[in-house]
Amino acid sequence: MTVGIAATGPNAGAGVLAGLRAIEAIGQGAIGGFVSLAVLSEDQQLIRSETQTDGVSGLVQGALPETLLGAPFAALISSGPNRPVPLAQFVAAKPGVGLVTGHRFPQMPADDGIPLNAHVLGAMERGQTPQMAIAEVVDRFPDHDAGFVALSIDGTIAVGNMPAVLLRRDHGCAARTLQNPPVSVATIHNAIHPKRVLADMINDVVLEEMLRHPAADHWIIAAQGIRLAKGERPEIHIDHDDKVVQMLHPQATRHPDAVPFGLGDQVRIIRNGEFVGWLGYEPFMIVKDGVIVTMDGKPSLELPVFGSRGFNW
Repeated sequence: MTVGIAATGPNAGAGVLAGLRAIEAIGQGAIGGFVSLAVLSEDQQLIRSETQTDGVSGLVQGALPETLLGAPFAALISSGPNRPVPLAQFVAAKPGVGLVTGHRFPQMPADDGIPLNAHVLGAMERGQTPQMAIAEVVDRFPDHDAGFVALSIDGTIAVGNMPAVLLRRDHGCAARTLQNPPVSVATIHNAIHPKRVLADMINDVVLEEMLRHPAADHWIIAAQGIRLAKGERPEIHIDHDDKVVQMLHPQATRHPDAVPFGLGDQVRIIRNGEFVGWLGYEPFMIVKDGVIVTMDGKPSLELPVFGSRGFNW
């Protein structure tokens, strides 16, 4: 009856909110009520935001600070409305250590009276990795009903469930880590459907929000008459005026009739033999006898270019 999302990397705060918004848009079940969100800023300030009702809408009805949205460490938990206060108890957090969220009842006191999520965080503070910390708590208190997502400030993320949760037929979890740029995200949930695809989909939404480019680094101009030639990989060659002079593609066609053609999603932009960025939009092209006739039905088109880090991940 809850979902937990955690992420580390640029704009992690905005990322986990985008993930929750996607769950509320397509999911059915225990969603759209309370939210408890905690982030750690670059300088390890702890910032929290919460609502008892209306999910993301209730959380963002007031303007959220940029320090929260842009924070590199973020975790939230959400479910139906009106949970016990303080809502901060649902996400354990400590500057210099990390964040622990989860699903089911991660805030419940263990047999020694200390909340389960606080136990996970405490193990991390003592030097355990997030995965080791979760495993320790699951091993010590196996009869409780909870699952965890733990995130440390070194960018490591982990998920894990108590045995009781693993017996459920409606739970799901997934984690994903990228190396360049270094980002991690994990989602854990139960009583929300569609259960089989939800966690992976939400992780993708979070990553898209974190890594998206708000604006192109610059634009190039492509016009009809450009030659499409065979090359080892998709490339667009431009001159000093940012005008396209040639396009290369392994499947370049010289069909005598007008046929549709697409360049793909990993197209390098080259100027005077030097790589300058990646194509940020794939136009629908009509090509005849190796020459471009139209792009998106137009004789010319401006195309966005993103920096050398790449538009795709």
